[in-house]
Amino acid sequence: MKKLLFILFLYGIPLWSQHQGSVLTSKSSFSSIDGYLISKPYQAIYDTTGWLWILGENNLSNEYILGEREVIIQRFDGANFFTLKLPDTFDKKIEDGHFFKHKANGLYLKLFYKTARAEFFYINTETLEIKAVKDYNELNKNYLFSEAYTTGGLTLLALTSKDKFYSAALDKLKLTLIDSVPFSKPISEPILADPVTTNDFTIIKLLSEKEGYFLNKEGKFLKKISEGDFVTANGTHFFPQAIHSCFKVGDAFYVYADDTGNAFKFDKTLNKFTETPNTGNLLSSNKTLKFTPDFKHALSTGVFRDHSVIALYKFTDFKNELLTKMEVKNSFETAYKEFGKDLVVLHGNTLETYFFIKSQIKTFLKGESVATINKLTENNYIVATETGRIYRVDVKNNTEERIEIQDATTGLAINSSRGIFIEKDNSILIGDAGNFYSLDPNFRLIQNKTLKIPGEQTIKIRDTLYSADHEGAIFKYSMHDKSLTKLTNKGAVQVKEFTTDGSKLYAISNKGIFEYGNGIFNTYEFETVETDHLLSIKYLESHGLLVSTKYGEIYRFDTSTKKLKSFYEGSLNTSIMGMVADASGTLWLNTYSGIVSLDPSLKKVSRFTAKDGLHEVKGNMLSTYRDEQDGSILMGSQKGLSYFKPGELVENKVKVQPQFTSISLFNSDTNHWEVNTSPDFLNNTRKIVLPSEYRRFSATLSVFGQMNPRDIKFRYRLLGNGNTSNWFTNYSGKEILYANLSAETYDLQVEALNSSNQKIGERISLEVISKEVFYKTWWFILLLLFLISISVFYLFYQYKEKQVLFAKNRIAVNEAKIKNVMMLEIHHRIKNNLQIVSGLLGLQIVNSRNDELKEKLQDSQSRIESIAGIHNLLYNSSKQNLIPVKENIENSIDYYKKLFPINATYHLNIDASILDIDQATPFSLLLNELINNSYKHAFTKTENPEIYIHFEKQGNKYVFKYSDNGSFNNEKSPKQAMGMKIIEMMNKQLKGNLSIENSTSFKLTLFFPTNE
Repeated sequence: MKKLLFILFLYGIPLWSQHQGSVLTSKSSFSSIDGYLISKPYQAIYDTTGWLWILGENNLSNEYILGEREVIIQRFDGANFFTLKLPDTFDKKIEDGHFFKHKANGLYLKLFYKTARAEFFYINTETLEIKAVKDYNELNKNYLFSEAYTTGGLTLLALTSKDKFYSAALDKLKLTLIDSVPFSKPISEPILADPVTTNDFTIIKLLSEKEGYFLNKEGKFLKKISEGDFVTANGTHFFPQAIHSCFKVGDAFYVYADDTGNAFKFDKTLNKFTETPNTGNLLSSNKTLKFTPDFKHALSTGVFRDHSVIALYKFTDFKNELLTKMEVKNSFETAYKEFGKDLVVLHGNTLETYFFIKSQIKTFLKGESVATINKLTENNYIVATETGRIYRVDVKNNTEERIEIQDATTGLAINSSRGIFIEKDNSILIGDAGNFYSLDPNFRLIQNKTLKIPGEQTIKIRDTLYSADHEGAIFKYSMHDKSLTKLTNKGAVQVKEFTTDGSKLYAISNKGIFEYGNGIFNTYEFETVETDHLLSIKYLESHGLLVSTKYGEIYRFDTSTKKLKSFYEGSLNTSIMGMVADASGTLWLNTYSGIVSLDPSLKKVSRFTAKDGLHEVKGNMLSTYRDEQDGSILMGSQKGLSYFKPGELVENKVKVQPQFTSISLFNSDTNHWEVNTSPDFLNNTRKIVLPSEYRRFSATLSVFGQMNPRDIKFRYRLLGNGNTSNWFTNYSGKEILYANLSAETYDLQVEALNSSNQKIGERISLEVISKEVFYKTWWFILLLLFLISISVFYLFYQYKEKQVLFAKNRIAVNEAKIKNVMMLEIHHRIKNNLQIVSGLLGLQIVNSRNDELKEKLQDSQSRIESIAGIHNLLYNSSKQNLIPVKENIENSIDYYKKLFPINATYHLNIDASILDIDQATPFSLLLNELINNSYKHAFTKTENPEIYIHFEKQGNKYVFKYSDNGSFNNEKSPKQAMGMKIIEMMNKQLKGNLSIENSTSFKLTLFFPTNE
């Protein structure tokens, strides 16, 4: 064998998690796809409720509009963006702008215009109302520039005109001028530098002129800045052109002025700033530091050609400690809620959030997948990775050393190290797929001690090595006898992990748990647990032989009964890759979703994930190790090695609370869909009412606190009356939406869960009342039932009444039928009797020889026939007492055509009028007399006799007209006189108005009323 040389290389790996006080960074990025619409941010600031306000140019206007860009405000809850429109600035074009805080629930917005003086707006962060500060905006144009600052709880304003400094106080919409002092000479562009504020005074000065003043906390001018106010270490006095960041060390305030290097301390006794020697090396390069209000931390920025570096520092006296730093793109804005715990960086159309968490978990070998671990000396461990690299890790000094074994020409590669064992003489036994190599404590290869042992999984029990290969063979190597033996077993056994109780060998395999001792080989499978689910096995003195599964169950293997018993009632819902126990008996589990501690006596489970400083949550098999001397634990993962001491590791109880950040619903009053995002609405709304015409609502959620909202998921459910709805999962930045809800009162319940599905914060709820359509409401249904009941009662009453009426009507109808039959019979008998009388008169006429008598008898007969005709019509009519006029007239005409040989022509114009019997009888007798007179007296000398009959109804009167073309003789014979008397008698009976025209022919007109 060639002589092998061992060479050790030390790599200085910059691991911020160790070098920077164990501060961990969690990062999320947002862009337009997430709702972030700003492409050029002007400024960002957090309000007192935890919302981030961002002012900048709308990315959409940049895409589609050339020239002027729309400036908007966006509010950010950590996961969702909501846009606010700026108030109308009319024709003034916005060039820049920034926010500054007022008091609780208030922000000021200052907008800079291209051609006009800047304007102030006050924002109520609770109601989201934006109002112009007219007291400032309408100031005289002589006021040119202003700078705001806060001191002693007041928001103060420094202003300049061409010849004066002014001091004013801002309180919401009110501006109050406090004081003013003149310049030494008029200045055309009196631009103000940023005010420098201490607990006792504020310095304001012009940017490029030797004009400046000290002001007290109330905004009153104290004295003018002079050269005597700044003194160097050698006694030189000067007027500072630029005063940089003000900070506090102990009880004294310091500033950097110009390029002097050292800091200047304000000496209260001398009432001036004096140079402090030996302070330049620490802080001179950080003059642009932005300090926190307590001056314990600061943020600095360094700009390079293609990127910028943001660094966070912690200060103690004049000593600075770098906490963390990150690279970002140039041209950016920053904001934070609580220094050292969160940071927002905005550049272009990207918003990045950073969260910093102090942790007791150290991370080494970032990016390396850890295979196996063992201890070398105190605080020093040897670690092998899946890539074949070997490291020495010093957990005290936070260093990593890469160990490489090679000879003079080629390196010795250890692929997939399967075990590292420390011998009694402190030599190191390290193996790969086919060999075990021996190294001395100085990592030099010990010649002639390389062991040819096949296999991938290994374990050492006293002086015996056991190994298992992927084909299912198990080998036993005796270090004492230097002999290799293949264990005889029934079939191939593929081993996942070995363990031992000191006397027997146990393993998880493809055939369950196998046991080997005293030359006897056994395997055990179980009904309660599938063999494929078994994952890790570990013998612990405090708990016995424990077995874990890939679903998070833990069992104890009873070596007597050979059965599995549940060790922990419950499931951790994650694969358990390795197990160790600390001195108190608490189990520490290396899982596929972080580190878990399990106290069996208290049944208490704690999870440690990224929120607790864990760099990588996906643990590896065979890489869980406990230092028996100091109790510290090392756990390997796919991207590093975690180190911690159980007694110091406390679960990071981050105080976060889920909140609704928007509730959207339809407003029936405005007839619009409304998105409500104001804290005033959200904090005071416990119930929403959905109108019947739009039963839909949506909500967004976030968490406010020192935790990345993107590390949170939410579960929610909507409970109705008697409903046990399942939980649904929603991720940060996504909307909860319910539509087409049935009419009911619901309870929306929401809980926040971390990455381990543990509840964080308190459950929040919202009562949702989905209103019923009015015709489905209880009151409408009750009213409808009442109306139906009334209607049914009324109908029943009507039915009863109608039944009574029907019975009466039936009796009346029967009586009417009887009467009708009787009347018909009477009419029939009257007609028959009249015809008998007429017949008797006819016989008398035939037997009489007296012409005058015959004529009188004939007249009487015609009158009787006329009356008989009426009764005949009544008898044949369905209407008992009503006579159709037309039919009556036609019957009379037929009778006279038969009676007289004269062939007279009739001209009839008769409507459908109907007369009752009281009018029909006298009318019929009147008509009979008229026709009879025409035949007997008018047509004696007429060749073509014609009779005209007209009858119609006009309004409430009947009009009857009768005329003929016969000869009219004014000298009336006794017979004619008798006929006219009858006519007049009938007219009176009809209550008519009769007129007869005296001419050569006869014409009669009769008007008589209807009986309606």
